[in-house]
Amino acid sequence: MGSEATAFEYAMGLFSVLIGLAVVDVATSFHRLARVRRAIKWDPLTLIVALYTLCMAVYMWFDLWGVRHFAPARGFFVYLCLVALFFVLYLAAAASLPDEANETTSLRAYYEGNRRYFWILVTVFQAFYTAFGFFLFFMGSLTEGNDFEPGRPLVAAALLTLMTLPTVISAGLIFLKSRTAHYIGVGLLFALMLIHYAQAQIG
Repeated sequence: MGSEATAFEYAMGLFSVLIGLAVVDVATSFHRLARVRRAIKWDPLTLIVALYTLCMAVYMWFDLWGVRHFAPARGFFVYLCLVALFFVLYLAAAASLPDEANETTSLRAYYEGNRRYFWILVTVFQAFYTAFGFFLFFMGSLTEGNDFEPGRPLVAAALLTLMTLPTVISAGLIFLKSRTAHYIGVGLLFALMLIHYAQAQIG
């Protein structure tokens, strides 16, 4: 058990950097906006989307704890896929808010111009995340000590559904232009996140 914990801690190092960069990028961009807040044309939708991106980074940190006993996650190719997943997460976080803030910055205009790129990144992230969930389920995660335990197929199916729906919603937001649709879509994403992680804990 000690060697597994050590391997997991070692593997977590690069994941920690990528997730940390995602959180820092959102925080830094918001800080720049807040410093010139009176000159900024604020937009609630853009801020809500950025908050959801921040939450994605947090819930991925929770999910990493769930694969600590899954040995294939420490194999090179699976590890490389996870690095790619977190790299896409960082790109989405970096795209959620503008890098520069000045008297001409309009968050609504930024979101409209950046919408497709941002939601493509989120969709790719969610798709990879869902694929990894199915990989865990079908390639040996039904063992004692993992989150998908034997005798709980309905629970596992529900979790996989909760992982799949955000991909579908995010993909839809790539093509929808209506701000109302985007408010509804992001609201659904938050609702699914809360349902999925309401009972989540580390330890």
